[in-house]
Amino acid sequence: MVSVWMESVGRCLDESLELLAAAVRDCPDELWRAPMWRVQTSEIAGEVYDVDGRTVTDPAQRERLAQRWSTPWSVAWHALEVADYDLAGELGAWAPPPPFAGKPHWQTFTSLPVPWSQSEIVGYVDYCRQRVRDTLAGMTEDEAATPLPPAHRYEGSPYALIVTRLIGHTTAHAIQIRQFVTPAFDSPNAF
Repeated sequence: MVSVWMESVGRCLDESLELLAAAVRDCPDELWRAPMWRVQTSEIAGEVYDVDGRTVTDPAQRERLAQRWSTPWSVAWHALEVADYDLAGELGAWAPPPPFAGKPHWQTFTSLPVPWSQSEIVGYVDYCRQRVRDTLAGMTEDEAATPLPPAHRYEGSPYALIVTRLIGHTTAHAIQIRQFVTPAFDSPNAF
Protein backbone atom coordinates (compact mmCIF):
# COMPACT_ATOMS: atom_id res chain seq x y z
CA MET A 1 0.00 0.00 0.00
CA VAL A 2 1.31 3.43 -0.95
CA SER A 3 1.56 5.80 2.00
CA VAL A 4 -0.37 9.04 2.05
CA TRP A 5 2.99 10.84 1.88
CA MET A 6 4.11 9.05 -1.27
CA GLU A 7 0.70 9.55 -2.86
CA SER A 8 0.80 13.26 -1.99
CA VAL A 9 4.32 13.72 -3.36
CA GLY A 10 3.30 11.87 -6.51
CA ARG A 11 0.26 14.08 -7.03
CA CYS A 12 2.27 17.25 -6.48
CA LEU A 13 4.97 16.10 -8.91
CA ASP A 14 2.30 15.25 -11.46
CA GLU A 15 0.78 18.72 -11.06
CA SER A 16 4.17 20.40 -11.47
CA LEU A 17 4.82 18.36 -14.61
CA GLU A 18 1.39 19.33 -15.96
CA LEU A 19 2.18 23.02 -15.33
CA LEU A 20 5.37 22.57 -17.35
CA ALA A 21 3.60 20.71 -20.15
CA ALA A 22 0.87 23.37 -20.37
CA ALA A 23 3.42 26.19 -20.52
CA VAL A 24 5.32 24.36 -23.27
CA ARG A 25 2.14 23.64 -25.26
CA ASP A 26 1.06 27.29 -24.95
CA CYS A 27 4.40 28.71 -26.06
CA PRO A 28 4.02 30.47 -29.43
CA ASP A 29 6.47 29.34 -32.11
CA GLU A 30 8.09 32.78 -32.21
CA LEU A 31 8.98 32.55 -28.49
CA TRP A 32 10.13 28.90 -28.38
CA ARG A 33 13.71 29.90 -29.31
CA ALA A 34 13.70 33.38 -27.70
CA PRO A 35 15.73 33.98 -24.53
CA MET A 36 13.58 34.72 -21.49
CA TRP A 37 16.44 36.62 -19.81
CA ARG A 38 19.96 37.66 -20.73
CA VAL A 39 22.60 35.05 -19.93
CA GLN A 40 26.18 36.04 -19.17
CA THR A 41 28.69 33.68 -20.76
CA SER A 42 30.38 33.43 -17.36
CA GLU A 43 27.23 31.60 -16.12
CA ILE A 44 27.89 28.72 -18.49
CA ALA A 45 30.09 26.09 -16.86
CA GLY A 46 32.61 24.48 -19.17
CA GLU A 47 33.11 24.91 -22.85
CA VAL A 48 30.59 26.26 -25.34
CA TYR A 49 30.27 24.13 -28.47
CA ASP A 50 28.86 24.94 -31.88
CA VAL A 51 26.58 22.65 -33.90
CA ASP A 52 29.63 20.82 -35.29
CA GLY A 53 30.89 20.07 -31.77
CA ARG A 54 33.81 22.51 -31.98
CA THR A 55 34.77 24.67 -29.01
CA VAL A 56 33.62 28.26 -29.55
CA THR A 57 36.25 30.85 -28.63
CA ASP A 58 34.86 33.89 -30.44
CA PRO A 59 33.27 36.05 -27.69
CA ALA A 60 30.36 37.22 -29.85
CA GLN A 61 29.49 33.68 -30.93
CA ARG A 62 29.81 32.41 -27.33
CA GLU A 63 27.48 35.20 -26.21
CA ARG A 64 24.90 34.33 -28.89
CA LEU A 65 24.96 30.60 -28.10
CA ALA A 66 24.83 31.21 -24.33
CA GLN A 67 21.41 32.83 -24.78
CA ARG A 68 20.00 29.37 -25.54
CA TRP A 69 20.31 28.66 -21.80
CA SER A 70 17.23 30.78 -21.08
CA THR A 71 14.96 29.77 -23.97
CA PRO A 72 11.71 27.93 -23.18
CA TRP A 73 12.90 24.74 -24.90
CA SER A 74 16.18 24.71 -22.98
CA VAL A 75 14.66 25.55 -19.59
CA ALA A 76 11.98 22.87 -20.01
CA TRP A 77 14.61 20.33 -21.08
CA HIS A 78 16.74 21.20 -18.05
CA ALA A 79 13.77 20.83 -15.66
CA LEU A 80 12.86 17.44 -17.12
CA GLU A 81 16.41 16.12 -17.19
CA VAL A 82 16.89 17.09 -13.54
CA ALA A 83 13.59 15.41 -12.61
CA ASP A 84 14.48 12.27 -14.53
CA TYR A 85 18.03 12.12 -13.11
CA ASP A 86 16.97 12.84 -9.52
CA LEU A 87 14.28 10.18 -9.68
CA ALA A 88 17.13 7.74 -10.35
CA GLY A 89 19.21 9.42 -7.63
CA GLU A 90 22.42 7.68 -8.75
CA LEU A 91 20.97 4.64 -6.98
CA GLY A 92 20.88 2.73 -10.26
CA ALA A 93 21.54 3.17 -13.94
CA TRP A 94 20.05 6.26 -15.56
CA ALA A 95 19.72 7.51 -19.11
CA PRO A 96 17.11 9.89 -20.53
CA PRO A 97 14.77 8.53 -23.19
CA PRO A 98 15.26 9.02 -26.93
CA PRO A 99 15.80 11.51 -28.50
CA PHE A 100 17.42 13.04 -25.39
CA ALA A 101 19.71 10.09 -24.62
CA GLY A 102 23.40 10.83 -25.04
CA LYS A 103 22.85 14.58 -25.13
CA PRO A 104 23.15 15.93 -21.59
CA HIS A 105 21.62 19.39 -21.32
CA TRP A 106 24.53 21.02 -19.54
CA GLN A 107 26.87 19.89 -22.31
CA THR A 108 24.86 20.13 -25.49
CA PHE A 109 22.29 22.91 -25.22
CA THR A 110 24.51 25.18 -27.33
CA SER A 111 25.44 22.56 -29.92
CA LEU A 112 22.08 21.08 -30.94
CA PRO A 113 21.53 21.97 -34.60
CA VAL A 114 17.86 22.69 -33.85
CA PRO A 115 16.05 22.95 -30.52
CA TRP A 116 13.88 20.12 -29.31
CA SER A 117 10.33 20.48 -30.53
CA GLN A 118 7.42 21.18 -28.23
CA SER A 119 6.05 17.70 -28.91
CA GLU A 120 9.40 16.12 -27.96
CA ILE A 121 9.44 18.07 -24.70
CA VAL A 122 5.82 17.16 -23.93
CA GLY A 123 6.75 13.53 -24.66
CA TYR A 124 9.53 13.84 -22.07
CA VAL A 125 6.97 15.22 -19.60
CA ASP A 126 4.84 12.11 -20.14
CA TYR A 127 7.89 9.91 -19.67
CA CYS A 128 8.73 11.68 -16.39
CA ARG A 129 5.15 11.30 -15.18
CA GLN A 130 5.46 7.55 -15.61
CA ARG A 131 8.86 7.59 -13.89
CA VAL A 132 7.27 9.34 -10.90
CA ARG A 133 4.52 6.72 -10.69
CA ASP A 134 7.00 3.85 -11.05
CA THR A 135 9.44 5.35 -8.54
CA LEU A 136 6.90 6.09 -5.84
CA ALA A 137 4.65 3.05 -6.34
CA GLY A 138 6.33 0.79 -3.84
CA MET A 139 8.79 3.08 -2.12
CA THR A 140 9.38 2.13 1.50
CA GLU A 141 10.50 4.34 4.37
CA ASP A 142 13.93 2.69 4.20
CA GLU A 143 14.27 3.42 0.47
CA ALA A 144 13.19 7.02 1.01
CA ALA A 145 15.82 7.39 3.74
CA THR A 146 18.63 5.95 1.60
CA PRO A 147 21.60 8.37 1.52
CA LEU A 148 22.52 9.52 -1.96
CA PRO A 149 25.84 8.11 -3.19
CA PRO A 150 29.00 10.20 -3.70
CA ALA A 151 28.34 10.56 -7.44
CA HIS A 152 25.20 12.62 -6.78
CA ARG A 153 25.46 16.39 -6.27
CA TYR A 154 23.54 16.02 -2.98
CA GLU A 155 25.73 13.21 -1.68
CA GLY A 156 24.58 11.87 1.68
CA SER A 157 21.15 13.53 1.60
CA PRO A 158 18.16 11.21 1.94
CA TYR A 159 16.72 10.13 -1.39
CA ALA A 160 13.29 11.48 -0.36
CA LEU A 161 14.75 14.97 -0.04
CA ILE A 162 15.70 15.27 -3.71
CA VAL A 163 12.46 13.69 -4.85
CA THR A 164 10.40 16.23 -2.91
CA ARG A 165 12.63 19.09 -4.12
CA LEU A 166 11.61 18.24 -7.67
CA ILE A 167 8.17 19.70 -7.01
CA GLY A 168 9.59 23.19 -6.45
CA HIS A 169 12.25 22.94 -9.15
CA THR A 170 9.85 21.80 -11.85
CA THR A 171 7.16 24.29 -10.81
CA ALA A 172 9.64 27.20 -10.78
CA HIS A 173 10.73 26.51 -14.35
CA ALA A 174 7.13 26.01 -15.48
CA ILE A 175 6.28 29.41 -14.02
CA GLN A 176 9.25 31.06 -15.76
CA ILE A 177 8.02 29.79 -19.10
CA ARG A 178 4.38 30.61 -18.32
CA GLN A 179 5.24 34.22 -17.41
CA PHE A 180 7.28 34.59 -20.58
CA VAL A 181 4.59 33.25 -22.90
CA THR A 182 1.62 34.98 -21.27
CA PRO A 183 1.02 38.49 -22.62
CA ALA A 184 1.08 41.15 -19.92
CA PHE A 185 -2.31 42.37 -18.82
CA ASP A 186 -2.28 45.97 -19.97
CA SER A 187 -5.87 46.86 -19.24
CA PRO A 188 -6.18 49.90 -16.91
CA ASN A 189 -9.00 48.08 -15.08
CA ALA A 190 -7.04 44.85 -14.61
CA PHE A 191 -6.49 45.36 -10.91
